[in-house]
Amino acid sequence: MMTELMLVEGVSDVQLISYFLQSVYGWKHENSNRLGITPLDEHEHIESLSKEDNELVLCGVGGNGKFAHFVEEHRVNDMIVERDIASIMVVTDRDEEKDAKIARNINNSLEIISIRAGQWIKNSIVDSFGQTKYIGTYLLVIPANEKGALERVIINALGDIPEEAEITQEVIRFIDNLKENFLEELKQINKANKATVGTFFSVRYPKNAMRSFGTFVSKIDWSKSDSLRELFRPFEHLGTEKIYAL
Repeated sequence: MMTELMLVEGVSDVQLISYFLQSVYGWKHENSNRLGITPLDEHEHIESLSKEDNELVLCGVGGNGKFAHFVEEHRVNDMIVERDIASIMVVTDRDEEKDAKIARNINNSLEIISIRAGQWIKNSIVDSFGQTKYIGTYLLVIPANEKGALERVIINALGDIPEEAEITQEVIRFIDNLKENFLEELKQINKANKATVGTFFSVRYPKNAMRSFGTFVSKIDWSKSDSLRELFRPFEHLGTEKIYAL
């Protein structure tokens, strides 16, 4: 039996990752978690998942740049010492930063453990009883090999799914036309990606066009996306013993 913690940026990340974990890896939704973590404001989003006797607490920290605030307000560093947490995974957008800088910013928040992009790290710490214990860490930066954020991941995933690929390409061409001829703002990568995702779901499911992203997540069979499966491959180690980097 193990309890693991995953910190992600916002509610959209929580919704996509939660649905992926449930549909691909067999996790199930729970109403509460052993750590007692609940949202402190309207920007945070917490979901609790279980698989056999294992538990995953999936935490949307409230947006980009809010990791340090979440760690401080929820006393995560104290929780690492005082509670039985087997691992902490952080999933964050790449935007235009390099892995090393992203890891450095996260490490500044996690006082007694370290984290590294793309590798499970085994951290040795002393608990509140003076006993040595170990906690695994993993930093997943998305997308894997290009600038952008969650929206770029979604676009790539939709392009992998046969029944969604053609519509996705048409939407990309439409946004490119707006970018070149009408809307200078769309020349910013993240804004163009957000517009692409928003337009795709609005035309794919027009009845739900005014609803939140969470409405659309369950309508797509994300398990058909090879790029998403590869990006989220580290999730297969959740709820299991980890293979740590030397």
